[in-house]
Amino acid sequence: MKTLLLFCFSILLFSSQSQTILRGPYLQSVNHESIVVKWRTASLTNSRVWYGADSTNLVAFAEELPLTTEHEVKISGLLPSTKYYYKIGNTNVIYPSLAATHNFTTHPIPGTSVPTRVWAIGDFGRGNQGQIDCRTSFENYSGPRGTDVWLWLGDNAYDSGTDEQYQSKVFGHAGFKELFSYMPFYPSPGNHDYNSVWSESTLLGIPYQNIDLEDHEGPYFDIVTVPEQGECGGVASNLEVFYSFDYGDVHFLSLNSEVFDFTFSYDGINQMKDWITQDLQQNTRKFTIAYFHQPPYTKGSHDSDDGYELAMDAMREKVVPLLEQFDMDLVVCGHSHVFERSYLIKGHYGSSSDFNPATMILNGTNGNFAQGNAYIKDSTYTTPEGTVYVVCGNSGSSESSPSLDHPVMSFGAGGMGSFVIDIEKNRLDGKYLTSEGLIADEFTILKKDMVLLPLPNLNICIGSSITVDGQNYVTGGSTNLQYEWVGTGQFGPTASFSPTNTTTYTLKVTDVMTGQIETIQFTISIYGTEYPAIVELIDGIIGVTEAGLEYQWLVDGQIIPFANDQYYSPTTSGVYTCQVTYPNGCSYSSNEYNLLNAGLNDLHPDQVMVYPNPAENVINIIATKGLKLDHFSLIDFNGKLVVQSSLNANGQIDISSLASGLYFINVSTAKGIIRVKFVKN
Repeated sequence: MKTLLLFCFSILLFSSQSQTILRGPYLQSVNHESIVVKWRTASLTNSRVWYGADSTNLVAFAEELPLTTEHEVKISGLLPSTKYYYKIGNTNVIYPSLAATHNFTTHPIPGTSVPTRVWAIGDFGRGNQGQIDCRTSFENYSGPRGTDVWLWLGDNAYDSGTDEQYQSKVFGHAGFKELFSYMPFYPSPGNHDYNSVWSESTLLGIPYQNIDLEDHEGPYFDIVTVPEQGECGGVASNLEVFYSFDYGDVHFLSLNSEVFDFTFSYDGINQMKDWITQDLQQNTRKFTIAYFHQPPYTKGSHDSDDGYELAMDAMREKVVPLLEQFDMDLVVCGHSHVFERSYLIKGHYGSSSDFNPATMILNGTNGNFAQGNAYIKDSTYTTPEGTVYVVCGNSGSSESSPSLDHPVMSFGAGGMGSFVIDIEKNRLDGKYLTSEGLIADEFTILKKDMVLLPLPNLNICIGSSITVDGQNYVTGGSTNLQYEWVGTGQFGPTASFSPTNTTTYTLKVTDVMTGQIETIQFTISIYGTEYPAIVELIDGIIGVTEAGLEYQWLVDGQIIPFANDQYYSPTTSGVYTCQVTYPNGCSYSSNEYNLLNAGLNDLHPDQVMVYPNPAENVINIIATKGLKLDHFSLIDFNGKLVVQSSLNANGQIDISSLASGLYFINVSTAKGIIRVKFVKN
């Protein structure tokens, strides 16, 4: 027993110090917060991945402790849209690697509208120069931009998808293997991959037995780790056979054309359709792309009209109607070793002879944006508006003399190449990139998705202006929007307004790319239709015409302390103004009111007698020089009018309700006004 333990310990120690990496590392199931790193070693060991945003400081790690040669480590708790570097090893050692080429970038938060590049390759796993040329062509085209999503369209390893063929023609193929340490891939299987999945139950690559989807096993399923639990977006399929995921505002469905069987039970097809329905019912992304291996339409190395192409028939007759029901934007396939691209079509589920261009082509142009022929759809999936179908089964395979004459197709080509998709905002561009680096075909799908948000009514002060930024009230739309502020002569995202009265304006926004036009109205109201005016009341009291506001009186430009009422009784001659503030903060200065030589001192105060002074409840007013007293105004220390009335016969005034303090009495006579102070105890 001791000898056996010593032997096992020696094997583990040796493997941890001098481990041979047979495959990888390669990256799977990346989303906005996690990723799976996989690799294969020559001998048993545990698994650890060191990672960090700084390639020189990889201190965080994730690990799996069971001994294995097939290593799979999930890293969680990552930040979205962040580049990370990593190295692999075990709990005892980090394997030698170049950290600069061992990196990945997490996805953006699902639903975020970000520029997105997709690279799709089909039937590539030949281990030949064409496979390398397609990779080189894409890298030269994309440069440092690279790709955000890498799609495999099936027949990933020829001829039978064995583990050895995946190793020699894909993961170990010089000139191609270098991609895997930094480029995650989202695969779909093809019939050649399924040769090893059902090696004893296939005919011409198509299974003739009805095998449960849960029992699909083989090298392809051993190699890949796909998001079957919906961890990358979409609805969980609970299967590796088909799945979905999101990148930003794009939703992808990886379907499986190989679930058809010769018993014509359609059990697998129907199970996949049930899941597709659930998945697309919850889908709210701007664009939706489905990809699988065997195309519904082709005239390349395969002919979708041939009677033995039963899997293609099943996808066209059973699955395509469902995809179109949910207004699928783009379907990308492989299998036929050519490149073909359709018009914007809908409703063709039979052979090519059944195709009716008059009813099934929704846009019969070449879809080229630069030539003014983009395919335009609305922003919802409620009304089917057509789908573009692409065949790209020539990323390592080719057909020498394809007919390329299927009537749904706008373009077809032989040779080798790959398919590039760029999405930004409401625009999807598809481009066929040849292995020589040429763009041989391109098309654009645009969505009329611009929405103008309610622009709130605004309030400004008299004589003021306000600037409105229309961009704050637009969602969706392309990168080329035109703004017009109707009737004002102003164009561009922002406009300035200086109305003299309440005015309603219209903002008109045009999406130049789609031709969509939206308008919205808003009103600018003026607080106070005219400036406040000072009027003189009796006995020298002045006041502002508008009530219920905030006031500040000034004399000769200087603030009068505590003079904050609508009325004021000047105590000195001067030029009076009142600063009036409205509830919205608008503040206006009134007209000037000149009380110079206004007669406040025409009569001397000793011409009347006020007693008692101080007083408690009553004061008496008596003229001392035979003047006839008319009426009086009682004003507090802050200039506020308290009482205004005629004098009674005995000259008494009741002050019992007044608060204690200093007051002024303005007494009117036929010869002028006499002002006297008194104190209320």
